[in-house]
Amino acid sequence: MADLSKPPRAPAADPPHTPKSGTLTPAEREARMMSTLTNSVFILTVLACVGVVHWLEDLLTPVMVAVFSLILIDAIARSVGRAVPAIPEWARLAVAFVIISLVLVGAGALVVHSLPRFAADMVEAASNAQQMGFQLTSQFNLPRFARFEQLDLRPYFSDLLSSLRQMVTDLVLVLIYLGFLLASRRTFDHKVQLLFPTSRSREHAQRVFRRVRRGAERYVLLQAFKGLLLGSLFWVILRVFGLHDSIFLSFLVFLASFIPIVGPAAAVIIPVVLALAQFGFGWRPVLLFVSLQAMVVAIDSVLLPRLQGDRLDVDPVVVLVSLSFWYLIFGIIGALFSTVLTVVVIAIAAETPRIRWLAVVLSKRGDGVIPSGG
Repeated sequence: MADLSKPPRAPAADPPHTPKSGTLTPAEREARMMSTLTNSVFILTVLACVGVVHWLEDLLTPVMVAVFSLILIDAIARSVGRAVPAIPEWARLAVAFVIISLVLVGAGALVVHSLPRFAADMVEAASNAQQMGFQLTSQFNLPRFARFEQLDLRPYFSDLLSSLRQMVTDLVLVLIYLGFLLASRRTFDHKVQLLFPTSRSREHAQRVFRRVRRGAERYVLLQAFKGLLLGSLFWVILRVFGLHDSIFLSFLVFLASFIPIVGPAAAVIIPVVLALAQFGFGWRPVLLFVSLQAMVVAIDSVLLPRLQGDRLDVDPVVVLVSLSFWYLIFGIIGALFSTVLTVVVIAIAAETPRIRWLAVVLSKRGDGVIPSGG
């Protein structure tokens, strides 16, 4: 019989519930959902900003050029200060502003002066090239679809001329925006203190600005040197061959040098087409093409990598993709500034923990964009 004197034993308590391996607790699921929601909102915000920037392309393009001109003015002013320390800061900025303004006005004057004759030469050259191509393909009895009957180069040259005219129009706005940016430059420090009240946030903002300025200066100065070198050599070769519009063609080569990978190589096509129109099909256009293309390859593949080294930490595939991306947003100006805009994105992303992965993906090495403190 059971011993009734002993108190009944309490039922054993159920063991605490432990989640199986691979399952998440409610708190972990909620944290993961919030992280996914935050990332989704961030991506949608970026896409919306890209759409707004593209929509405001005509307004933002001269502002972008003015901002980069301001960065160059700051670099020139610092160089003047190192050369002549006794000059006050306002005088350094004035000298730098005059230099940049003269460059922009001179470029606009050159385009306005040379564009009508250049446009007429390009229309004639396009017609002559089409006729010569048709004659060659007809002579070799090529099928109809392989002939040049349907090829019309005039729309491509018309787009080029329209872009050049738009650049001249934007130069006026660039100078106006640049003047206002310089006038408000002295209040930048005060605005930074209001926007970033703590010393830690101000230090982070200044670090981002220094990264952006350093990357933009390095790229623009390096490409400007490359453009001047290519333009000077192009001018010498074009003068030797006796080609018309040699100064304007050299200026176009200078601009094309800022378009990565395809810019200088594509700039060779225009002088060759003009040579075909001026000299006809013979040894001169062929020799001109070989000379110009060999010079571009030598500078792009031999000289420039030695000068550049690892200072421009951008993946080569990213350079090519960014060319198409920024061209879709800002047109020809976006193509000219595609790499420097990507450098700016890398500089900002490297100092922002949430999107630091983007800087790692876009950079060549990856580890070079991680800040030393984090």
